[in-house]
Amino acid sequence: RGALSLAVLFLVVSVWSISYIIELAVVSYQASSTWLKIQYLGIVWVPVIWLLFCMRYANIRLPRTSTFILILSVIPLITLGLVFTNGDHHLIWSRLSFINRYDINLLALNYGSWFWVHSLYSFLLYLGGLYFLIQHYFKTPRILRSQIHWIFVAAIIPAAANYLYITNNNPIEFIDLTALSFAISGPIMVFVIYYPRFLDIVPIARDTTIEFLRDGIIVVDLRDQIVDINPAGEKIIRASYSEVAGKQPSQILADLADWSTLPKEMETPVLLIQTGEGQAKEIHSLTTHPLSDGQGELIGHTIVFHNITESQKLQQDLRNQADRLAVLYEIGKAITSTLEIDTLLELIYEQLSKVLPSDAYFVALYLPEDHKLDIRILIDKGKRFPGEIVDANQGLSSWIVNNRKPLLINDLRKDLENLDAKPIMVGEKRLSRSWLGVPMQIDQDLIGLLAITNYSPNMYTLADQLLLEQIAQQAVLSIKNARNYLEATRQANLDSLTGVSNHKHLIEILYKETAAALPSLTPLSMIMLDIDHFKIYNDTYGHMIGDQVLRLTVQAIQSHIKKIDTVGRWGGEEFGIVLPNTTTDQAKLVANRIRKTLAELPLFNVEGKTIPKPTISQGIANMPQHTTDADELVIIADRALYRAKEKGRDQVAVGIRPPS
Repeated sequence: RGALSLAVLFLVVSVWSISYIIELAVVSYQASSTWLKIQYLGIVWVPVIWLLFCMRYANIRLPRTSTFILILSVIPLITLGLVFTNGDHHLIWSRLSFINRYDINLLALNYGSWFWVHSLYSFLLYLGGLYFLIQHYFKTPRILRSQIHWIFVAAIIPAAANYLYITNNNPIEFIDLTALSFAISGPIMVFVIYYPRFLDIVPIARDTTIEFLRDGIIVVDLRDQIVDINPAGEKIIRASYSEVAGKQPSQILADLADWSTLPKEMETPVLLIQTGEGQAKEIHSLTTHPLSDGQGELIGHTIVFHNITESQKLQQDLRNQADRLAVLYEIGKAITSTLEIDTLLELIYEQLSKVLPSDAYFVALYLPEDHKLDIRILIDKGKRFPGEIVDANQGLSSWIVNNRKPLLINDLRKDLENLDAKPIMVGEKRLSRSWLGVPMQIDQDLIGLLAITNYSPNMYTLADQLLLEQIAQQAVLSIKNARNYLEATRQANLDSLTGVSNHKHLIEILYKETAAALPSLTPLSMIMLDIDHFKIYNDTYGHMIGDQVLRLTVQAIQSHIKKIDTVGRWGGEEFGIVLPNTTTDQAKLVANRIRKTLAELPLFNVEGKTIPKPTISQGIANMPQHTTDADELVIIADRALYRAKEKGRDQVAVGIRPPS
């Protein structure tokens, strides 16, 4: 990842460096000034390409790549135009003079106003790239972080040299050490490129919960070399990462020799392997899954070891129930193929109904904070009933919740008086005769319960209970993983400071809502909101107060939007609000309410004293009134926002439909 961007970066750096060398070599003012301008064919693009490289290397999905690059290129293109027309306006260099230093004819530069605009923009892009590298650094396994260390070193050297030069703190007066510093950072980058595994596959799976999965996972690159393994995988093959890194899977486990050579573009057939001997013997099912980067390109595959030792032991003990074990095996495969909890529970029901006679089936997830049961699936006599939340202290399920053990009742009519828990009527509101329920738990951590019932007595045996327990054991791990995945996905979509959607997620919501609204031309509004003079709060009262202002703004927004609406942090002190099924007038009403509420919220400094309330400027765009394109909707709202600022801030402005 990032190889193409890195190559282009090398190219523009070369243009810069070579042009500067020629500038130092020529002896006339005209030639020197010409080569000075040619340098900018490389200079203006270095920060842009650097940012793109960092984003690709850190696996950040670019929002509409061509549009994104075009936006980044606006300042560089303006700068290039001003460089080659500097004699008409002197915005880049207010004065150029030819002097002799160190027996060399040199250009002495006095900078114009636009030069500082370009410099500030360049340093912002440079810092943006460093931010993505830092973010990626903490997501990368420690053993692979040295690669990023070297990138930092290579990036900081020319940046530091450039800073010293343009601030007149250069150790060698009139000599720009920036271009010359690439002679140091260049070899460092070459070293990093050839350093083992740099720009190879980086374990994408570690962005989720791979470290904590009970299943073993090996990550293999396109050269069929192992580049990562999780702790469970190390335990299964009894080898550490340092012992297997760079080797082929078939070298580690001989049983994989033929299977591991199958095509990796799709999942390979399941392979069963045995590890260990005697009491330590374990049996695992192996599957491979293609692994793609953030751009959808195949970069390797994963080998997943799923422990099915208990299932195989059960199969040995219950040879006369081969059909049940076949279903159990199918469920085992099914539950590893989805991270959607409801889909998982449906798959279990489909397989379970083939081998266990049941008139009713239900699955409930335990809510410990409320001590309630969330019935996710309830099917009675073939009829599906809506889910509901019940008290965990009621019904036969309460016995399982309290005891964390299975409950088998052969005949409820006969055993009702002797039961500690009394049944409650759900579904068909009829009393079942046979009842079998098992907890879904990890150790003593109750996740939920699985139950089947029958209106006839004596329908279930201990063998049925054992089968249901085994299914629950398999299901609970997948439910746990699904919950972890959903939580990780949810957190990845949120802004860490304000708790609202981040920029990427807000864009996804906008595209989704516009796609839903367009066919019927249902109105959809977009509000772009910016806190006026936000920098004053950071500079005057400190960043903690600045953060408090951001959170107060979110509080004001959330108090006036519906559940179907979405607020997200667009960036810095700017927020976006997506309002489905909302007209322009309704959006304007919401915007004014937000503005009024924010003005009434209390704001104190670190000493507890009241400080001035922030004001906000807002711009509104509506679909289909102003446009039918999601990207243009944002642009129109953004332009309206800046009109609100131009009119004096603390205002709401409505967008204008662009001319056809």
